[in-house]
Amino acid sequence: MQYDCAVCLKPLDPDDAGTIAAVGATKDAPENWVWGPYPVHDSPCKDRLAHPDLQQLLDTDGYARTSIRLDLNDPHTEAVLEHWQKLMASPWMDRFAVRHWSDHLSGPEGLEAQTPWPDMDEVAHLAAGRLTCLGTRSRSREAQAGYDIAVHNAARGMRVTMFAPDLTPRNTLPNLTIYRDAKLTPELIRDRLETAAHRGKYTDLVVIDRLQVMTARDEDPRPLSHPEQVEEVSIALKHTAMDERLKQPPILLMARLERPRRDGHPLDIEDLGIAAELEYHADTLALLDRTHPSKVDVFISKDRSGPAPRHLTVAW
Repeated sequence: MQYDCAVCLKPLDPDDAGTIAAVGATKDAPENWVWGPYPVHDSPCKDRLAHPDLQQLLDTDGYARTSIRLDLNDPHTEAVLEHWQKLMASPWMDRFAVRHWSDHLSGPEGLEAQTPWPDMDEVAHLAAGRLTCLGTRSRSREAQAGYDIAVHNAARGMRVTMFAPDLTPRNTLPNLTIYRDAKLTPELIRDRLETAAHRGKYTDLVVIDRLQVMTARDEDPRPLSHPEQVEEVSIALKHTAMDERLKQPPILLMARLERPRRDGHPLDIEDLGIAAELEYHADTLALLDRTHPSKVDVFISKDRSGPAPRHLTVAW
């Protein structure tokens, strides 16, 4: 069986004894792998996964970085690295490659969240303390943007927390925690983030999918149907994003466009319906509508970092 290095993704050649190196994290016992093991080159790739920041993360959770050698002639090796074979066969390999995680650990502090689409980064502005809202049409490809952005940043080594009651079960991913609470309120979101912060696990990005499944507070179980309810939610989320005790996690809030597409008419804030109230407290409010197989029309209703309102087209 031929394996590729988890860091550089180049083929691994066994040594004279027919073995390759593998690195991962264990807890309690060597065979209890909680991360990896991943096949790597002895040098320099293995050294990149020995970064002090990685060891600090492992120590916080009581894990130990473990390096082993695997015999490629041993049939048990294939079972040990089965998870890596599945990742290598995935069309999303670039998002999950361990090299992204090691790049993040070795990089400067203050890494900013990104989108998988470079043209959208200047629109979303997923920086610390910001509340960004993206409006999309139901059942469109863009409606999955929240999950795509969450996966993209988790693969870069950022700790992402996603709240998505309607999201179908997915395979678990490192650094991505998904909550599917049916009763989703700003208070619950804050409580989840505070609980994680108390354990030293601060969230780098919060994704909420979506506004229309939220309620304003526990004692008011009504769906969001009044402007004052949406205003209450947006104020609470903005305060959470700015909370220094939580290290100011950027919040991405997805919303659904409620007005049907009007041929020949550009996107407008009124297409959001009741969710248009988000404009008052969000740092960025952008509406997305696909009119081309590889491009999306964007209407930026509000942008604290640039001119608004404005229309543009981005590659997607």
